[in-house]
Amino acid sequence: MPKKSKNKPKKSHQNLSSKSVKTTATPPTSKPNFSSNKVNAIPPQSNSNPPSSITAVSSAMVNSMTNSQRVQPEQMSLSAHATIQSYLERANQTYLSQEDLNAVLRLSQHLRIFGLLSAVGYINQSNDQEGKVRQRTVPVWHCLLGKLIAPTEDLDQRELMDKIVSLTKDTPREYMAMWRKSLVLTQHWNFWARAYSQE
Repeated sequence: MPKKSKNKPKKSHQNLSSKSVKTTATPPTSKPNFSSNKVNAIPPQSNSNPPSSITAVSSAMVNSMTNSQRVQPEQMSLSAHATIQSYLERANQTYLSQEDLNAVLRLSQHLRIFGLLSAVGYINQSNDQEGKVRQRTVPVWHCLLGKLIAPTEDLDQRELMDKIVSLTKDTPREYMAMWRKSLVLTQHWNFWARAYSQE
């Protein structure tokens, strides 16, 4: 009777390796969602091109501002010319005298140095210290300042003073805007005063 072999059958190398892999392998973990991470990592990009409607409005505003800047000097010149014409009609004159021209030039200096309220206050002074100079200055200043402050009204000197004082108290921004406008108008007043002066 044959003897049973005591040697146990050797396990194949393949079985051992697979067993070792099973014992040493780390438990499976959930795979990260790379697709979602990529989406979150990249910030949403805004459309760099503005809508066509906004572009159209912006272009219209720029064009309007450009046209306004082009037209404004002409409007100022026309307004100044009308004011000089108004004084000539009121004084029943065809040309400005040298005293009238000096009064216009003096007004531009006074507005730049002392301001609009002071200029209106000057024509309301009751003293007559300057004599003939003041007599020729007040009518010119009254006409020019009256057309600036109340173009559609015919205010006397006291009413003009009351109106400009009310502006300084109630609407100071409007007063400052009017003073800045007067500084621009003085250049056109001076030009047309020289153009209508009698040499």
